[in-house]
Amino acid sequence: MAKKAKTSARSKGYRKTVQKKPFLTKKEIIALVAIVAAIALAILLFNLLYDDGSLDMVDGVVQTENFENSVIAQARIGDETKYFKVAEIGEIEGYTREREENSADANRATFVFTPEDETSPIDYIRVSGGSLTPDGHMENDVFSYTMSGIPIEAQGSLELDGRDATYIITSAEYVVTDETATDEDATDDTATDETATDATAADETATDEAAADATAADGTATDATAADATAADDTADETATDTAADATATDETVTDATAADAETATEETEAALERYDCQQAFSAYVGSKLNDNYSIAVRIYVNGTTETAVDAEGLAAYTEGLYLTEDELLSCLEEVMQAIDPVAAE
Repeated sequence: MAKKAKTSARSKGYRKTVQKKPFLTKKEIIALVAIVAAIALAILLFNLLYDDGSLDMVDGVVQTENFENSVIAQARIGDETKYFKVAEIGEIEGYTREREENSADANRATFVFTPEDETSPIDYIRVSGGSLTPDGHMENDVFSYTMSGIPIEAQGSLELDGRDATYIITSAEYVVTDETATDEDATDDTATDETATDATAADETATDEAAADATAADGTATDATAADATAADDTADETATDTAADATATDETVTDATAADAETATEETEAALERYDCQQAFSAYVGSKLNDNYSIAVRIYVNGTTETAVDAEGLAAYTEGLYLTEDELLSCLEEVMQAIDPVAAE
């Protein structure tokens, strides 16, 4: 018996295996770690070495030399509230100075200067720290005055001792609201008295005329017959009665007309004449030499109240004599800036 030929086993085919590479090589991981470490170190050094000009704080109190004379601005940076010294301020000749501490934040204060001369047109001057640049504050002021309807009389910019400065001038007049009605009552009483006097005089005149007519009638009746006398007496009485009635009607008409005229005159006077509180405000923002991002805010106020009620023409004349000119206000600003002597940045 013949042997079967040998057959080879069925081939399972060729299998190729590929070795997977890691996402990052060892060298790449080392390089990445080095980069992250460098960035972290840079941030740390920036925070340690960079000085943004803000003042150090100890137990919530800013640390700076000559704190009582320091003009300090506050700013919100990120999640932090920081304080910046923008100037030191001295005295202004002819003024008394008072440091007015902020009731909500003892680190901030406003310096109030009041003129020693009681006849000075300036009521007071306020100096404080500005949390924006001069231009930034001016934009805010213009927007605020525009929204409130207060007209801007003048606006400008200049340079003071190498500092950029902006300013704005406004004024407003308000009717005095605490005025009593004493003057009005006096006017009404006077009108009433005058009316009563006129009425009394008219009554007396009418009575005298009626009496004279009655006497004349009686004389005529004596020469005539009794019947005629009686008729004459009746006629005289009727005439006197009619005359008195006419006089009374005339008195009432005069009284009503006088009272109406007095009331109309009083109403017109009240509408045309009022007392006013008047205020002129000059706001200036001067750049700080200690920090370019902040400024020194200077505000000058001129206040006055009309002594008597005035009409529109009288009010214009009063404010013209009260308010200062733009040049006068700028001259006062220069005087204030001479008292500001910023120290070198700490």
